[in-house]
Amino acid sequence: MASCRGKGDCMGRRRDWLSGWPLEIQVLIVAIFISSSILVTTNWVGELTAVRAVERTIATQTGNAARALAEQLHGPFRAEYAPQFERKFRELQELEPNVTRVDLYADFGGELRLVGSSSTRGDRELEGQEIAAHQQGKAATFIVDDDVPRRIISVYPVDLEGGSKGFVSVTSSLQAVDDIVAAHSRIRLFSVLTTIVLLVGAIVLLFRTTVYSSVLHLVEVMTRFKKGDNSARANENLPGQFADIACQFNHMLEEIQKSKENLQLRIEEATAELAAQNRELQDLNLRLFEAQRQLVEAERLAVIGQLAATLAHEIGSPLSAVSTHLQILLEEKPLDSRAMNRLRLINEEIDRVSEIVENLLTTIRQKYRRSPVDLEEVVSKVAQLLGPTMEARGVTFELKADGRPLLVEGDPGQLQELFLNLFKNSLDAIRGFGVISVQISRCLPSGDLPQAHFQVEVRDSGEGIPPAKIDRIFEPFFTTKELGKGSGLGLAVCKEIVTRHGGSISVASCPGRGTTFKILLPEMESQRQSWQAELPVQGVEAR
Repeated sequence: MASCRGKGDCMGRRRDWLSGWPLEIQVLIVAIFISSSILVTTNWVGELTAVRAVERTIATQTGNAARALAEQLHGPFRAEYAPQFERKFRELQELEPNVTRVDLYADFGGELRLVGSSSTRGDRELEGQEIAAHQQGKAATFIVDDDVPRRIISVYPVDLEGGSKGFVSVTSSLQAVDDIVAAHSRIRLFSVLTTIVLLVGAIVLLFRTTVYSSVLHLVEVMTRFKKGDNSARANENLPGQFADIACQFNHMLEEIQKSKENLQLRIEEATAELAAQNRELQDLNLRLFEAQRQLVEAERLAVIGQLAATLAHEIGSPLSAVSTHLQILLEEKPLDSRAMNRLRLINEEIDRVSEIVENLLTTIRQKYRRSPVDLEEVVSKVAQLLGPTMEARGVTFELKADGRPLLVEGDPGQLQELFLNLFKNSLDAIRGFGVISVQISRCLPSGDLPQAHFQVEVRDSGEGIPPAKIDRIFEPFFTTKELGKGSGLGLAVCKEIVTRHGGSISVASCPGRGTTFKILLPEMESQRQSWQAELPVQGVEAR
């Protein structure tokens, strides 16, 4: 069998062994152990005290008997001592029934000899304490536990004939005391067993009627509540302290029910909020998709426009020269009518080709509608469209504006396309976490600006643009991105949109520290008049 490694391990195993039993059995075991320990201890202490008291009494009586007998035997030893000794023993035994033997020993030249005894068995082996008491010439009383039955021996010195010394030894049996102890042990065992039986019965009855039934009721209520019966409550009229426990238990169930209801409500609210955010995200994705589609369409048209413009320029110049020479030929008189008709036919066809080129340019040009546009609103809308993309890439967006309406006259779709292009370029330039900030401010007329403008600065913390390439970024088909990641028309479109709105766009960049695009757009006339109307009230701004 494996032994416990330490006291803690043993105690842990005992606790594990006890915890495997039902609660009722555990209570019974503990109660039986405690009550048995108390009964056995108290009985043992009482019995031990009584035995010690009886032993002291017998020892005192034995010592008194030895002293009395020794005093009568003082003097010269004579042969007639034997009948006298026998008679004294009989008298002593009548007075002290526990005395079983009386011996008289004399010292003859250092040898102790039995000179008289009440026992017919003759001499016996002396105890060491008897010899020590004789040598010291003192009286002594002691208990001998080696033999059965136990006995008490009392030694008293005696002076004999010729100045020799001796001693009287009186032996008392403790058989009666041991019999009483054995009887008390049997009585104690019976009383302990009876007490245990009565205690077990009382505990079982009390446990069944109070603890067990109350705990079983609470467990049943808890099981019902766990299975979904929210109305399950404990009976608050349980006996004893279980009434308070049931009251607190019901309060706990009510708190749990409230928590469940609050949690359910919060889950429903969170679900509804999540559904709303999902719908909003889907709407943003659709709007972003549409904006990107329009941006791609604008770039496609820009490509076509560039090709058409180039084609018109390349075809228009020769056609103009041909048309000029035809006009000169038509004005010369010597030509016959047949030649004149052919020249007029050629001139008409040239005019038709010129009209075709003009119609082509007119067709590919985007329609430009003018209406009041709030720049802050347009920038916020584009930032909202790109919000999920910025959040996924760890990019923070910042917008600083005056707080007043920042109105320009232009096409909302094209202005949205302008900032969408700039923000996408900034996102492509940022590696990891970064910042895109937009600041909109109003610029008063100056030497270079004949009228008030709004300045929009778009800054990013991207990689920046190399100085050798910054002068070409607005050229069509020029890009700083990797092959296949850009058409080179985004910034060209941005410049065209700004130009159509009567503004300008410039760029400043430092490699490794980011890029800043600065856009100037003329303020709408009605907005400018509104600002001018407020100037006298503001005092300092009026100057």
